[in-house]
Parts: sequence; structure tokens; C-alpha cells
Amino acid sequence: MKRSKGMQLGAMLLIFLVSASVPVSAYYYSGYRWLGASASYNWDSSTPSDWHSSVNNAANTWSNAGSQFRFSESSSSLNKIYKGSLGSSGPIAQTATNSLLSKLIYASITFNSDYTWSTSGQSGSFDVQNTATHEFGHWLQLGDLSCGYDSEKTMYAYESTGETKKRSLETDDIDGIKYIYGV
Repeated sequence: MKRSKGMQLGAMLLIFLVSASVPVSAYYYSGYRWLGASASYNWDSSTPSDWHSSVNNAANTWSNAGSQFRFSESSSSLNKIYKGSLGSSGPIAQTATNSLLSKLIYASITFNSDYTWSTSGQSGSFDVQNTATHEFGHWLQLGDLSCGYDSEKTMYAYESTGETKKRSLETDDIDGIKYIYGV
């Protein structure tokens, strides 16, 4: 009997230790959201026209994630996509948002023109669609993730040249948008 209780206790301890080290579903939500379940965007003249397809694909990735939220391109939208200098040691891209009473009323993405860009995942260049998918996650108010076990997720804070894995969403990215905007 003593041996059986000892084995049970040991098994329970082992299960606890293993489960304590396994990451759980992870996304970071800022608490803000769009008033409805949609946001439109428009192009600033600084954005190369051959980028439009890549940015649209990134927006569609989130629109097709299984939540009620939808992105759309609209020539009358005040939400803009820019390409401009953020400094040679600055971020590769930056999202800016404005809110009123916890509701988003404006968002923009600026791709840093001090870096080399590609729409094809070219080695040595940052991929437009990869970066846009991540930045549109910020429009949805998902924050950056920086733990090593989050490295495959779209909202992982770091990106490498030639990287295209953030063109698609991982389960935690999808769980985040579904939590915020419903299914």
C-alpha cells in the first residue's frame, strides 16, 4: 500500500512538472477594438503599387480567420498604408492607432523605407505580405509576443529577411481575433 501511494504521488508530481512547463494558448489583447467588426484601408502615394496585392492578401488572411471581423480596401478610407523612413536602426514597420472611448477610430501601417523589401520572400529582403499580416494583427489590437515558444506565431515580435511564415496564422493568432471579435 505504501509503495502504491508513493508511486501515485510521484506520478502526480511528474504530471504537474510537465504540465507547468508546457506553454498555453497565448495572444496579447490590448483591450481596445474597432466599433464594428470591420476596418477599411487605403493607399498612400508612397506605397508602391506592386505591393497592393501582398497587402490585400495579408488583410484577407485575417478576414478569413473565422471571426466576424473583415478588412476591406476602400479609396475613401482614412486608414492608410505608407512607405516612409523610420530610421536605419528603426523598426521594419510600425502600426499607429488612435482611439476614442476604447474604440479604434484610425490605424496606419508605415513600412520602413530604410530597409529592402520584396513581395516574393526574396533572401536579404523583408517580405511585404509577411510584415503586413503581422501589422494588421496590431490593427486588431493583438500585441507582440516575444517568448521563444511563440516564434512561429504571426504576432511574434521578431522577423528575419526572407521570412514568409507570418503570411499565415497560427492557432493562437486565430484564437485572439475570435476572442476579440467573436465567431
